[in-house]
Amino acid sequence: MSRLIATVLLLASVSGCWFGNDEIRRRLETGSTPAVVIPDGLDKPVFVNDMPIPEVDDPRGLADQKFTIDLPEALSTTFDVQKIVIRRLGEERWIFLDIPVPSVWPHAVNFWDQNSLTIASADPSSGVILTEWLLADNSEGEAAFESLKLSNFLPSSKTQRHKLQLRIEPGVRSGSTEIHLEQHTESINSPVEHVDWDRVSTDDALEAAIIKALAYYLGENITDEQTISLMAAGMEESRTELVPDRVKPVLKYRLDFNRAWQTINAALENANVDIEDLNRSEAFFDVYYTTDHQAKKGFFSRLLTRDKKPEPSEKNRYQVRLIASDDEVHVSVFKDASTPADAEISEQLLKIIREYST
Repeated sequence: MSRLIATVLLLASVSGCWFGNDEIRRRLETGSTPAVVIPDGLDKPVFVNDMPIPEVDDPRGLADQKFTIDLPEALSTTFDVQKIVIRRLGEERWIFLDIPVPSVWPHAVNFWDQNSLTIASADPSSGVILTEWLLADNSEGEAAFESLKLSNFLPSSKTQRHKLQLRIEPGVRSGSTEIHLEQHTESINSPVEHVDWDRVSTDDALEAAIIKALAYYLGENITDEQTISLMAAGMEESRTELVPDRVKPVLKYRLDFNRAWQTINAALENANVDIEDLNRSEAFFDVYYTTDHQAKKGFFSRLLTRDKKPEPSEKNRYQVRLIASDDEVHVSVFKDASTPADAEISEQLLKIIREYST
């Protein structure tokens, strides 16, 4: 009798699986089913739809078209010192790393420990590291940094105190990182405890010395081991977003206008896009671009075309236009003053600009 009951239960469970598969198939074809209605008088838990079926977003108008998709290119995972550089724009300087934030964060934290600089707080979700007030003698630049490392040694000889804030942010290019440092100085007898961080350091020479030391440290310690911080993995990937559209694609930069202008100018030059004219006050670049454009040229190609420029052709002439919008800068491509360029060509050119943006 027990064997008969076990057999019935087994058949019921198997049939339930088949019914379950049919139900899943039906849901995929028809969408989510209505929520279960629980009779009055019974506990009513909150149901959460864990597998919502999103609406299809088709900004390029590609529905019902057929495409041949090639294999994706292999991802590069080799870290090296050439991917770490110090950049400067006006009075602002920062470290650029062609390395993701989660791989940078643990090494940036270790830098302070290695130099005996006491950390007050380190928040990987925001990418901010803040030190305690550190004592130093009355010196500047490299000498001040060396004195900071000995903050706890002979404190009676110190006359100044410094507080440091390190900001680790996603870079403009996808998968890259920027590190910004701000330093604040007070007299050792000053009652000031709270610092209003305004992205301007008190001692520019000391900021430069620490940035230089940090860049060298990262170059020596970031290796193929790819140590990562899972807590820092939640930071947004980059400060650019390409919004496709069947009429006018837009490349968005979460930067101030001055930084965005310089970034796009450098990106066009580094990608070998021929700039005919530029106008900063009107915020546009006149460029020549073709669909067979080669951003990266081999040695012989560079040798043969070093002194040659492509013949200008009106049909290949475009205007890359910048528009400031709140805290962003939107970049779009036009054929003339009022006509957007072909959407496919615009998207190709915007992708090249984004790829070469640093």
